Amino acid sequence: MKILIVDDEALARKRILKLIIEAKVTDSIFEASSGKEAIQYIRELEPDLVFLDIQMTDMTGFDVLKKVHPEYTPTIIFVTAFDSFAVKAFEVQAIDFLLKPFKKERFFEALHRGINRIKINEKEIFSSKMNSLIQFLKNEETSILEERNTYLERIVLKLGKKYYFVETSDVKYIVSSAYYAEIFTYSGQKHVYRISMSDFIKKLDPKEFIRINRSTIIRLKEIKEIIGEGMGDYSIIMNDEQSFSLTKTYKASFLKKIDIKNS
Repeated sequence: MKILIVDDEALARKRILKLIIEAKVTDSIFEASSGKEAIQYIRELEPDLVFLDIQMTDMTGFDVLKKVHPEYTPTIIFVTAFDSFAVKAFEVQAIDFLLKPFKKERFFEALHRGINRIKINEKEIFSSKMNSLIQFLKNEETSILEERNTYLERIVLKLGKKYYFVETSDVKYIVSSAYYAEIFTYSGQKHVYRISMSDFIKKLDPKEFIRINRSTIIRLKEIKEIIGEGMGDYSIIMNDEQSFSLTKTYKASFLKKIDIKNS
């Protein structure tokens, strides 16, 4: 912790210095003999606590605070021989006001009040920084997930003791069969994959695939025709003439996807 003593009277600075040393709260103690010097020290040293004389020859303690960058204002304890400044001192949010001549006990009371305020400020700053960091990491994670291709590009299948791959770009449509999904490809093959349709659709790019009923997922660009069957029912004809029904559960999302008004 850094403490700055600001007073144009050497004896006043000396007494405060002696009391701080006696309190054994820090070894980082600095002195400024004028308002101008105080501004420079506050800007350069960024002290945690400042004992600031109000009535100095070159400017007042209030003038010092006005010229310090608003983003950094240390904890202030005003020191003065004039009690008429007390109200204004608290208006600028000083933590305490010492009226000269003050007793040692009164000084220690003000000193520890200032230290407690610093601890509270540090906790608030730490909490604010941690919250900002957490939010930043969440935003970064979201951004990374959005930028990264999080959908399957290759499906890993197992046949006996062998594992092999099917590119999702080769998949035309998928039909469930009991606990398995049957994958039909452009190469004319059918592959069996142990996965539920609900889990499977989450792994596929929604720009490429869509679920049209409880047991069927199709590639959008493979749709050849959509035929209205009356009563709001539809049949979907694929490029290979395979036909699938569009059920009510998936009807609204499907029609919205391909920009057809529900009727």
